[in-house]
Amino acid sequence: MTLRTWLLGALFVLSYALGTPGYDVPALPFFCLAPFIALAIEAPSVRSAAWRGWVAGTAASVPLYYWIAHTVAVTGKQGWPLGALAAFLVSAYVGAYFSVAAGAARRLHARYGGKGLWAFPLVWVGVELARSYLFSGFPWMLLGYTLAGSPFLRQSADLAGVAGLSFLLALSSVSVCLSCSSVAARAWGRGLLLATPAAAAAAFLWAYGAASHSAPGSAPTAGPSLVVGIAQGGIDQSVKWEPGNQEKTLDAYEELTRRARDAGARVVVWPETAAPFFYGWDTGLTRRLDGIGARAGVPLLFGAPWYDPAAGGKVYNSVFHMDDRGVVRGRYDKRHLVPFGEYVPLRRILFFVKKLTVGENDFSAGAGPVLFEIAGARLAASVCYEAIFPAVIRDGVAAGAGILVNVTNDAWFGDTVAPRQHLAMARLRCVEFRRPMVRAANSGISAVIDSRGEVTASLGLFRRGIVTAEVVPGTVRTPCGKFGEMFAISCSIIATLTLVFPLRGTHGIRMAGRKDRGARGTVPGAPGLPLK
Repeated sequence: MTLRTWLLGALFVLSYALGTPGYDVPALPFFCLAPFIALAIEAPSVRSAAWRGWVAGTAASVPLYYWIAHTVAVTGKQGWPLGALAAFLVSAYVGAYFSVAAGAARRLHARYGGKGLWAFPLVWVGVELARSYLFSGFPWMLLGYTLAGSPFLRQSADLAGVAGLSFLLALSSVSVCLSCSSVAARAWGRGLLLATPAAAAAAFLWAYGAASHSAPGSAPTAGPSLVVGIAQGGIDQSVKWEPGNQEKTLDAYEELTRRARDAGARVVVWPETAAPFFYGWDTGLTRRLDGIGARAGVPLLFGAPWYDPAAGGKVYNSVFHMDDRGVVRGRYDKRHLVPFGEYVPLRRILFFVKKLTVGENDFSAGAGPVLFEIAGARLAASVCYEAIFPAVIRDGVAAGAGILVNVTNDAWFGDTVAPRQHLAMARLRCVEFRRPMVRAANSGISAVIDSRGEVTASLGLFRRGIVTAEVVPGTVRTPCGKFGEMFAISCSIIATLTLVFPLRGTHGIRMAGRKDRGARGTVPGAPGLPLK
């Protein structure tokens, strides 16, 4: 490989990684894929482009997923060698999708010339869709999430979700790539013309966001506002499940709940597995928790594991709704589980592998969304990792939820970039469905997020305290909420058709594995040159 190849790869890795939440270098998302596209189309073959894409994609993924090493090595107590290997394997797995995108870019360019690259945004969205569903899905830090921190630029996520943002950013990168190529050839006017789509994409995102902000209160609401409280216990993950600390944990949450109630909260949310025992089965601790709810005098939403003998002894990661008298009124069971964290896939084959969470048994997936009705508002819960899956949140919204609740335990991530990434993705869910979210995290970042994705109140990492804020339930049905993944599916179909079936390109009709069949009206032996 040439020096230019290495420089393009390095430029891509830096611009792609540094533009993501947690690093937050502005403007980079609008051109970060340009060096990646150049790297691909300059490869001597599709196979070579795919290899370049994998290497570059893996390298760009390491700064995004290095926290997995901490999760496995420190929190999971598996040691740094295994932690480093896990982080690399996840990065390499994500790199495989970059490989597909790079091979597709090379094929588009070979078949249709520079004009074929305008189909690359379709390919990119299709690749991200595949990544969101294959092998249970891992849509952590898709390209569109790079705009989650911008008050204006994220607002158009209510049209086509994160996929729509990824499409526009990929389009901008294609524009920049082609424009730079023309400028390098001293075709200044053409270079300026080719930069127009990038400017148009940025202008659209800004204008749509400005319009959304200029119409306060225009979205329909689902009743009066509700003052919510979050109890962030800041419990050390290494001692959380020790029997001697369970009572202390409940004492801490009781004190935080009392403070939140005194601050005006009409419901208090505890984080994922804030109650570190099997609620309903450990009778002593269950009575203790019931007493906390009765004394608090406000409804509680708390996370705890649940054992269900009626379901064949299955274990669930659950959220419970307890009323102001200490009586449980509802339960939501987590539906989208974390592979190797909450269950081991292919258990019969990988019988020697243990999951990272406490307990011998795998968690089981819940059946569907559950609504909690509190003070006239309907709340839909999700647990941790589920917040990165739009379909999970969409189900709750479709069922009638006006407020989203996400309970999580980001203590697994330590003081890495991951808690900030996780919060950013949750913010985009609020924009997609125009619903506020109450996000309770054991170690932070706990936050109340409004329907525009703005954090109205929060508590940072590794602090014990409360968050209280007023939330306004929403009822508006966004295009993203109505049509779901249809935009991404449509992009995937069109991209596949473009790559697989022959279309008229700049050099006539080209078919894979065959010689050019010159376009009608051309000189034999000189395809593409019109007769005059």
